[in-house]
Amino acid sequence: MYQAHQHGKWNPRSPGYGRFWINVPGGKGERKRRTVSLGLCATHWVARLRLREYIDRAGVSSRHAFHQIPVPGTTLRQQAEWWMESLSGRRRRPLKPATVYGWQALSRQMDSPEPWQHAAVGGEEPCLAPIHRDSVGSRTRVETIVNVVTVVKLVVASAVDEEGDQIHPRIWNHEFIQLPLVIKEKQNRPTITEAEISAMLTALKGRDAVLVALVAGTGLRIGEALAIRTDDFDPPCRVLQVRRSVWRRREQAP
Repeated sequence: MYQAHQHGKWNPRSPGYGRFWINVPGGKGERKRRTVSLGLCATHWVARLRLREYIDRAGVSSRHAFHQIPVPGTTLRQQAEWWMESLSGRRRRPLKPATVYGWQALSRQMDSPEPWQHAAVGGEEPCLAPIHRDSVGSRTRVETIVNVVTVVKLVVASAVDEEGDQIHPRIWNHEFIQLPLVIKEKQNRPTITEAEISAMLTALKGRDAVLVALVAGTGLRIGEALAIRTDDFDPPCRVLQVRRSVWRRREQAP
């Protein structure tokens, strides 16, 4: 979903548009991207629901996951684009917006090294060599390398046929591709001491001090802390129910 000439926050007074892939009749697996007008939508989520309704009415998705049937010779980059578009509309185990955003950032790693742009979805493990070779000796964190490779695995697995079976089932050889290990003891885990928290509470006032004390005392994630309402506390204010979280000013499950 997008809005023309709009950047950042969704504008309910500007028309929304949706894009999706559709098979070309007689095109031997060829696809083209369709763009439809969704009219005025109060929020981005309303626009997404309208696009899903349009796709259902048009029967575009009637032949199982339409965005996952790859064209012969589909590149990893193309399959990644289709896979990312499918995430926002999947009904089983829907992902949180923050997770989708993170996977989108990781999938962009495929656009940098030239071999990634043309690597076939069903290629062999050596197609993973460029990202590891470019990362070794650099400041790229081991966790980032592992996460990028994880996204590659998900992209390859997303290529399925009309029966939902994987077209490129495989067992990944981590030794062969020299995937680094994530050692928790060596991870950078910044912590803050009790004395530092006390100093912060002394320097801060009002709501800021309450927020710092609440997060430090309960271990809440910042998104959960920012979503707290007064009715989330019991009458004696001794029990706090964590019912929601906030990401980019939008409420979601904690």
